[in-house]
Amino acid sequence: MCGIAVAVDWPEASGVVARLMAGIVRRGDVDDPIGSPAPNTAMGTRRLRIVDRDHAMQPQISFDGQLWLSFNGEIYNYEELRAELIGMGVPFKTESDTEVLVNALRVWGPKALARISGMYAFVAYEPGTGQFLAARDPFGIKPLYVIQNGKGFLFCSEMRPLLSTVEAGDVLVLPPGHLLTRNICTRFDTLLTAPSQPFEAADRDTLDRLMADAVESHLPTDLPFAVMFSGGIDSTLVAHYARQVQSNVPGYFVGGPDSTDYPFAMAYAETTGFNLKVIPFDPQSDDVFNALSEAVVACESFEPSLVRGAVCSMKLSEAIHKDGFKVAICGEGADELFCGYTPLEKAFSLDAGYGRALREEILGLMNRVSLQRVDRCSMHHAIETRVPFLDPSLANYARGLEANDLVRPTANGMVGKAALRDLFDLYPQDLPRIIRDRSKILFSEGAGLKTKSDEFAWDDRFEDAISDLDFVDGLKQYAGFNIHSKEELFYLRLLGQKMDVFRVPQLRSRPAITVRPPAAAQTA
Repeated sequence: MCGIAVAVDWPEASGVVARLMAGIVRRGDVDDPIGSPAPNTAMGTRRLRIVDRDHAMQPQISFDGQLWLSFNGEIYNYEELRAELIGMGVPFKTESDTEVLVNALRVWGPKALARISGMYAFVAYEPGTGQFLAARDPFGIKPLYVIQNGKGFLFCSEMRPLLSTVEAGDVLVLPPGHLLTRNICTRFDTLLTAPSQPFEAADRDTLDRLMADAVESHLPTDLPFAVMFSGGIDSTLVAHYARQVQSNVPGYFVGGPDSTDYPFAMAYAETTGFNLKVIPFDPQSDDVFNALSEAVVACESFEPSLVRGAVCSMKLSEAIHKDGFKVAICGEGADELFCGYTPLEKAFSLDAGYGRALREEILGLMNRVSLQRVDRCSMHHAIETRVPFLDPSLANYARGLEANDLVRPTANGMVGKAALRDLFDLYPQDLPRIIRDRSKILFSEGAGLKTKSDEFAWDDRFEDAISDLDFVDGLKQYAGFNIHSKEELFYLRLLGQKMDVFRVPQLRSRPAITVRPPAAAQTA
């Protein structure tokens, strides 16, 4: 994982790319030399050295010299693809997944993307024709932004460097699962398959195997790693399967004895001997509140649902980095796929078709909220955080399940993640029932930051910072950003101090649910 900066047909390309790379320095531990495959074209990478650390310099060049690649992410099935390409006579100079990707693109073209399991954002450039191909993984785990000026394109892994380097032009986002060339921006085929009927009943043994395979495939082969652990169902399962591969892996928990998640996290640690490291977090403290500015700017967002969790994620990533890790894994994606969120539980209780439509929309919004938080907070501290629940095989399985294996009725109402809860019964000695039976709460709330308006720790601070008249002025100043609260305005102003938010159309198009329940459910 890294940060990339690419200029195609851009004046003074190498100097521009150098300035962009200065803005993403925190995303890696080494600057690879800037490559210039053609006049007014340059490619740079701030690399976090993980796979083939000594030889995987970028840009990588294909075996025949005809394709150059700058790549951010991880390809989890690169060894299988490498073996296939070698069988076709393709030579390799490194053991890196980057070289596999550039050669796969050279041999198979864009169709190579249908073979890849991974998280990625990249730009490939063909010096002989001047054509380029940019693409982003289907869930949008890794980011990619672009400014276009006539025939020139400027790419970067974050928005702020583009805004500070180029004085004019909007910063646009490449949507997840899309590729971009000079002429088109379109979806591409991936290993994800659209859910289709008939939906299938869950099988614990099958899901157990898929979980084990997904987690193991996401673990580094020759580096230590950490688990971002909350004591919830998702992170507990990730920790359980990861410890089957490396028993001494540590877990990092943010919170304290008074936080909601603490007794659950301790229950797993005490039951299994898990090496749990507790990172103190007091939402009432000035230090935590003052950290909001860093979180807002690092995440490049003013969405409360993103920023609140980001303050916690930044603490976790900082601690993991200080302990010398470069790789972490987390349970992100399980609530979206297996329906752990209350809106999904309610939707499936009304109508399964409505529930599935809502789930697809929520999956499509992950790149704007939870996955943006994961990327920015971890990369701000040079940590590569991997998300095994979004492995294509596991995601395809979840999206093809019968409704009753996603959301089931209980004495306390409809409860989601039914299939994941069933896994706990396979390992009763290792997976505590109190975790299996717990209700979903947000990550930030579990760490101690309440979400209800009468309990929210920072509401009074926002009131002190923004008067009612000031709020009205703010609504005028940021007309078009659909501001609903003083909290949002507070965050937007923090962000506006560091970058020109008016040049980012995505910030004005707020993440929102548009799927509506069927008419019968609305009138019931």
